[in-house]
Amino acid sequence: MRWVRGFVVLALAGGLVGVFPVGASAVAGRGPCRATAFVPNWGSGTVSVIDVRTRTKDPTDIVVGSLPIAPTVTPDGKTVFVANYGSGTVSAIDVKTRTKHPNDIAVGSGPVGGAVTPDGKTLFVTNSSSGTLSAIDVKTRTKHPNDIPVGSNPVGGAITPDGKTGFVANNGSGTVSAIDVKTRTKYPTDIPVGSGPFTMAITPDGKTAFVTNFGPFSSATSPTPESVGTVSAIDVKTRTKDPTDITVGAQPINLAVTPDGKTVFVANYGSDTISAIDVKTRTKDATDIGEGRRFESRRALHNSRGCAVQSGGIGVPAAGSRSLAMLRRFFGPVASGRFDP
Repeated sequence: MRWVRGFVVLALAGGLVGVFPVGASAVAGRGPCRATAFVPNWGSGTVSVIDVRTRTKDPTDIVVGSLPIAPTVTPDGKTVFVANYGSGTVSAIDVKTRTKHPNDIAVGSGPVGGAVTPDGKTLFVTNSSSGTLSAIDVKTRTKHPNDIPVGSNPVGGAITPDGKTGFVANNGSGTVSAIDVKTRTKYPTDIPVGSGPFTMAITPDGKTAFVTNFGPFSSATSPTPESVGTVSAIDVKTRTKDPTDITVGAQPINLAVTPDGKTVFVANYGSDTISAIDVKTRTKDATDIGEGRRFESRRALHNSRGCAVQSGGIGVPAAGSRSLAMLRRFFGPVASGRFDP
C-alpha cells in the first residue's frame, strides 16, 4: 500500500454536523495516518471535526466567521484555513489542537475558495463579491496589502504543480484569469471559456488545466437544456483554450484528475452523474456514471510525506447528503484518505 494523490470521499448528512455543511477538508495524522475531516457549517458559523475512520464527530465545534465555506489545508497538514463568506475573513485553525487563531484575516468581499502554493508559503483566496484574489502569508497569517483584480465573481481555482502559475475561474465573466504567483500579478488577457466556470484542476504534469462550465444558475434543481454543462481545456504554457469544449452532464460542479494524469472525472450536479474524460484525446466516455442523487466531488491532494490531504471545490449550501462513495470503484479504499492502486 502506498500514499499517492487521490480522492477523499466524505458522505456527511446535515444532521450529523452543524447547519448546512459545505465543503470539507481532511488531514491524516502521523503514525497510521488517521484522517480527520474539517467540515464548515454554513448556517452556524462553525467547523465540525470528524474522525474519518470511526465516523464520529468531536462534541465541540470550532467557532469561526459568518457563513464559512471551502476549507484549505496546508501541505504540511498543520493548518486549516476557512473562508468566511459572510464576514469577509479567513480563519486559521491549528489541526493538532483544533483551536482557531484568535485573529481572523480580513480579505475581500465574499471569499469562497482557497489554494495553497506547493511550497506551503502562500494562500490565495478568491473573493467572489469584490472580484479579487487575496494573497496570505501562511507563516505570519498576514494578507498582502494589495489584492489582485481578476474577473467577475471568481470562485474556484488551481495552482500548477511547479507553483509558478495560478488559475482562477471567473463565474460571472465566463473567463479564467492567470496569475504569476511570484509577482502576485495577473496576466493582462483573461481566457474566455464556457458559461459559468466554477472549479478547476490541473494535470500532474502541469501541462493542462481543466475548468467546469456550470452554466446558468437559474435552474439548480431542475436543469434546463441551457444548463447542460461543458469542460474547457487550457494549455498552461500558452494560456490558450482548446477551441472545442467537452460536453458533459448538466451543471458540472467539480472535477479531479487521476494520479496517472490520464483521466478527468467530472461531477455533474444537475444530472446526478459523473463524466469521464480522456486527457490525451480530450473526449468524454460515451456513457456517464449514475449516482442516483445529487452530489459533489472532493478533490484530494497528498503532500510529499503522504499524510496530509485536502479536499477541494466549493460546497453547496444545502442540507442533506452529498455522497461520492461510488467513486470507490475507481480509487479503492478511501476511508482514511488513501487508495490502493
